Amino acid sequence: MRFKPDELTRLRRGIMKRGQTLSTVLADLLAGKQHPSMASILAAKPGLRPEEAVRKMLDEVEARRKLIDADDDAYGRCDVCGEDLGIYALGELPWADRCHAHASV
Repeated sequence: MRFKPDELTRLRRGIMKRGQTLSTVLADLLAGKQHPSMASILAAKPGLRPEEAVRKMLDEVEARRKLIDADDDAYGRCDVCGEDLGIYALGELPWADRCHAHASV
């Protein structure tokens, strides 16, 4: 086991909080409201309509949650090279799916 049970609990909680935030942003968008975090979301996913960008991010967060729930060893590893992201990096971004070298891929 790469992570202690309490670490996994904390990471899963962070993923769930991110999902909740993104769900709120998506609901606001679909209701025609502007959300304060819209600029950073659109910058992260250029070329997509706002609701598409948020949905894509929500799907990515959900994929990380599923990996944690399945106790899949792929959680916490780079999707490109398989490098372990480390507990400190995951503590900051528990939904991370790429190492620093592949963050822009």
